[in-house]
Amino acid sequence: MMTVMDDASRAVLALTNRLVDVGVAPLKAAELWRLLDEVQDPSQLVGRSAAQLTGDLDLPLDDGERIAALLDSGMTLAVRLDALRERGVWALTAFDADYPHHLRDRLGASAPPVFYGAGDAKLLGSSGIGIVGSRDVTEEGAEVARSAARAATRRGRTVVSGGAPGVDQLAASAATEAGGRAVEVLADSLEHAITRAATRRAAIDGQLCLCTPYRPDAGFDMVRAMGRNKIIYGLGRVTLVVATAKEGGGTWAGAKEALDRGYGSVAVWRGIGEGAGNEAIQHAGAIGITEITELDELLDGAHARHEDPTPGRR
Repeated sequence: MMTVMDDASRAVLALTNRLVDVGVAPLKAAELWRLLDEVQDPSQLVGRSAAQLTGDLDLPLDDGERIAALLDSGMTLAVRLDALRERGVWALTAFDADYPHHLRDRLGASAPPVFYGAGDAKLLGSSGIGIVGSRDVTEEGAEVARSAARAATRRGRTVVSGGAPGVDQLAASAATEAGGRAVEVLADSLEHAITRAATRRAAIDGQLCLCTPYRPDAGFDMVRAMGRNKIIYGLGRVTLVVATAKEGGGTWAGAKEALDRGYGSVAVWRGIGEGAGNEAIQHAGAIGITEITELDELLDGAHARHEDPTPGRR
């Protein structure tokens, strides 16, 4: 995976570089996408002076100096990327074939232009079912998560979750144990996650893709968790909220944001094992289900409304 990286990908990594300190802030996702709207191939900017970038891109001088400094970090950045590759961590940009381009369609300028990950990156573009929920799930809710993951596996679907304790990990484990595939979008340290034997084995076997839009050594915080949540909804064809607290917590906030901003199709469990906030999530626009088999109907409906996009650079 990613043994050869083209010049455009290297430029995107440099422009969004959080791996090495070059004295200026990396471009945020929205800034990078705006730049790519103007410059189809960002590698063409490498070697230009701040003054040239300012004139060519009609930028303030400070922005030209910032972009020039970021693009000049290529050698130092390459050393850090080589060290990550030796540990089994890859970098994937919007210019790589395995990048999930439907994510840009759904999240717009909020879509991360870069992922760091381990395992089979092709799983990011597969037809997935998101399964999310609270850490403090009941045993009945836990079984709903497992059943939904096994059902997804029988349909040949990839399970997408956040890798957190509770519903996320239960769903991913149920999928891989049933011979299926899972994607975990992390808001915690990727480098730490791949040290777990079972996780690393599933990634090596091609059953699991771990990914993060953040530094691969970054620890958990709530801001990163909220950024992670939108990616789960954007990757999944349908996302099932198994259990959520009411008007509080990461699951609640992620589901509300997805519904409010139209990040993807959202279903919510309305049977035994549901959380205190599930009814309110349904009232906010999620599709309530009481049988796991109803996920099949939602998937068929989502397929009819929106065919899988053809990967391509945007």
